[in-house]
Amino acid sequence: MNLCDFYILVDIEKKIIIDKIQKLPDNWRNISGLSGLSENELINLEWAGHFNLGWFRMTFNNIKDFYSSPDNLQLNKNELKKIISTIRKEKQNEVIIYNSAKIKSDILTRYSLELLKERQKINYKSINGYYVFNSVDIKNICDMIDKQTQNYFDIEKNIYEQINKCTSITDFLNINYDF
Repeated sequence: MNLCDFYILVDIEKKIIIDKIQKLPDNWRNISGLSGLSENELINLEWAGHFNLGWFRMTFNNIKDFYSSPDNLQLNKNELKKIISTIRKEKQNEVIIYNSAKIKSDILTRYSLELLKERQKINYKSINGYYVFNSVDIKNICDMIDKQTQNYFDIEKNIYEQINKCTSITDFLNINYDF
């Protein structure tokens, strides 16, 4: 995850953060095509009739000069956790490869394989074709899916712990988001 893809709405005059971390919306209030605007147009929306408001990229250096109330900080921690959870779910469902077979690692695949694990031999349709698996193969595939799932939950937990320790919005920049 890259924080430069995320923005936060600020009150330029009061120097406070007034909204949650988010991807820049396509449309906002009376502005269409927000994502097509330059950084200079985004950081001061006076030209659109929104005095003292601006969209700051999370990595924008001046963000450190802006205050986030305890409630806003908590809102942003929760929002960042939701973003992380979404990324974890995507990662957790990545394809695994077992003896050249490309296999989905989603929960439905895991459960269907669990039901088949007692069979001596099955013809299994993977992403890249049919493969013959025996009960040992199925157990190994289930173990790979379980290991991958647990690994991503562990990473998510670690990131959540880092988020919980943040005392300001700028602390979000120091978190390791590597999945």
